[in-house]
Amino acid sequence: MGRIARLIFVLGWAAPFIGALIIFTQPASAATTSSTLLSADANAEELAPEEKLGKAKEDLTKALVLSLKKVDSLKGRLNELNFPALSREEELKNEALHDLDEYAAYYNKTKGDLEKKDNLDEVKGLAKEVKEYRDTTYTPGVEKIIRFILVFYNEDVLGVANDRLGKIEADVKKLDKLGVVEGGAFRGKLDEATNLLKEAAKLQGEAKKIILGTASSTDSEREKKLSTKDMIEKSLNNVKTVYDIFLELNQNVKKALGL
Repeated sequence: MGRIARLIFVLGWAAPFIGALIIFTQPASAATTSSTLLSADANAEELAPEEKLGKAKEDLTKALVLSLKKVDSLKGRLNELNFPALSREEELKNEALHDLDEYAAYYNKTKGDLEKKDNLDEVKGLAKEVKEYRDTTYTPGVEKIIRFILVFYNEDVLGVANDRLGKIEADVKKLDKLGVVEGGAFRGKLDEATNLLKEAAKLQGEAKKIILGTASSTDSEREKKLSTKDMIEKSLNNVKTVYDIFLELNQNVKKALGL
């Protein structure tokens, strides 16, 4: 692949990456809403008692299935992470997998209990129990697990982005020497990308230390101002901005080459 074509390829690679980044970092819902869980209270006066019962059980079953799917998805994400044996990271990963197993056991048991219910009030009562469990146990636990996953996902993302930036800078220098483009015209954007990645790495590092429990008093003080969730999201948003810069550079290179 020629130098010019390779540079365009390197820059153009950013588009699908940005899409995946946005999808992965979208806030995770609590799997279901209160209105779904307690849909038995919906305006369904026109339904016969048997139909009300059937609808209530159907809606609660859907809520439980969605929660189980979320648990399976998170377990898959965790199992993609590989850490040294007996490391703090491995310990936290195993704790998270254990918690997810407990969530799955609860929801599977509740599904079994639901099938035996033949009274609308009993179904409503079970729905309220599920909502309470979700709000007090499941959702806080899942959010903690997502932060753990994201901090290491972010680490990999930063490595890829820095490698990509290094290749782009090297190719811009080569094209400048060949007289194909004016390297100085790209310097501002490349410096901006460098600074964004440096800040992203700092935030990711601080969030990681807090999650692993190795943070210093200074890191802990910073967390009071910026939560680990905020640190991770800002770090990932910085990386997304960097890939926006890569796309802009791609267009500028094509324009300079008359493509």
